[in-house]
Order: sequence, then structure tokens, then C-alpha cells
Amino acid sequence: MVVLIGIILLSALILIIRLFGAWMLRIDEVIKLQKEMLAEMKKHSQQQLS
Repeated sequence: MVVLIGIILLSALILIIRLFGAWMLRIDEVIKLQKEMLAEMKKHSQQQLS
């Protein structure tokens, strides 16, 4: 019984770590997109000033 509980806890821990990793990757993607948008906005604002 103790072995079964240990396996279940280990599986739950692995799933939580994987979910956290996927969440962090999503945040990285959002930051990358925001940097691209900022660069595009800067480019357009400089063109309007010229």
C-alpha cells in the first residue's frame, strides 16, 4: 500500500512539474511577442517622425 501511494505521489509531482514548465514556456512566448510588437511600434513611430 505504501508503495502504491509513493508511486501516485511521484506521478502527481511529475505532472505538476510538467504543467509548471508548460506555463513558463507560454509566458516566454508572450514576452517574445510583446518585444516584437514593441519593435514594430518603434519602427512605425520613427517613420512618422521622419
